[in-house]
Amino acid sequence: MSQVTPDDVSRIHFATMPPMGHGGYHADEVDAFVELVSATLAGQGVLTADDIRHVAFDAPCFGGRGYQADQVDEFLDQVRIELEYRQRGARPVPAAGNGSGAAALLTPNDVHRMQFTQAAVGRRGYDIEEVDAFLDLVAATVAHGGPGSLTFSDVRAVRFSEARLGTPGYTRDEVDAFRDLVVTALENNHR
Repeated sequence: MSQVTPDDVSRIHFATMPPMGHGGYHADEVDAFVELVSATLAGQGVLTADDIRHVAFDAPCFGGRGYQADQVDEFLDQVRIELEYRQRGARPVPAAGNGSGAAALLTPNDVHRMQFTQAAVGRRGYDIEEVDAFLDLVAATVAHGGPGSLTFSDVRAVRFSEARLGTPGYTRDEVDAFRDLVVTALENNHR
């Protein structure tokens, strides 16, 4: 999973929706938020991974300029993962591309290095054994692909059980963010 830098943010361009098109995100709102992202990645901002997860953009005004939502969402997924690594003080080694679309975002080594924090006392996280089994499936899918591998639809449909009361569980937001990244990586590989 390659590191997202302020230079990457300054070079990002999103496709615009046709003026009469429906959907998409209000371009001015996205541009303003991307400036905050850039400042944060440069060490001059205060956005957190949670801020990225909960940001919402209005649709463009009728006839106004709007960005394609899927491109913006994919970029924000990458930024969110970057901020989560920074918040935990752990940066993965950038992935070496091997020609597959998924490898550009996620490698088996990235998956094996993934460590989720345990949910805070009094909060129930996701069942650790279920999440660890999911990580094994993701690593195998990214490494080999082919029949029997997970699809982005499979990953989207995954739901983890809560850890039993009194037992440790993984922090939900971290696991959900990682699941989003896996979906993005597999969607890119499918294109």
